[in-house]
Amino acid sequence: MPRIVPVSVSESPGNYITSALWIAQVKATMDFLMGSGTNGVPRFKGYASTTQSVASGTTDTAIALDTEDYDSDNGHSTVTNNSRYTVQVAGTYLIAATLGFATNATGNRKVGINVNGANARGGVVQSNAFASNSFCASVVTEQALAVGDYVELVGWQTSGAALNTAAGTGFGPVLMCHWISS
Repeated sequence: MPRIVPVSVSESPGNYITSALWIAQVKATMDFLMGSGTNGVPRFKGYASTTQSVASGTTDTAIALDTEDYDSDNGHSTVTNNSRYTVQVAGTYLIAATLGFATNATGNRKVGINVNGANARGGVVQSNAFASNSFCASVVTEQALAVGDYVELVGWQTSGAALNTAAGTGFGPVLMCHWISS
């Protein structure tokens, strides 16, 4: 069962805050905002530890994330649908992604954030290839998400042949999702 965000209540002026009200409202909210693990704000950071081949073409390729730095609500599997982070707590999320491609001077590259299989508004960056350098880009967006929505890092390229993603701490594929509000 998914977690829910604590809801603050108000008390009439002149009434005292009981310990039960304090624990149920103030403490629960602070634990959610400042806690860690499944007691804190939902957060996820996953990355690919190996390269992935992305075919040249016109469709997005979901990038497999085989490793996690953290996943507070178990919204990601490193085995099944490992390109997806599935939302466990509804709210507005800050989503950031980074993706790099191997050096190739032909065509275009795109890094994107998809929600439920479609580009998120403001979640795409695209550029021409570079003759002597690899391509790396980051994209950030905010998105209101419901329980069960899924977020993916996607890549696209038109070099005319398959290209590998970069793997490594600086250029490797990374997807981060951080809950910011209800």
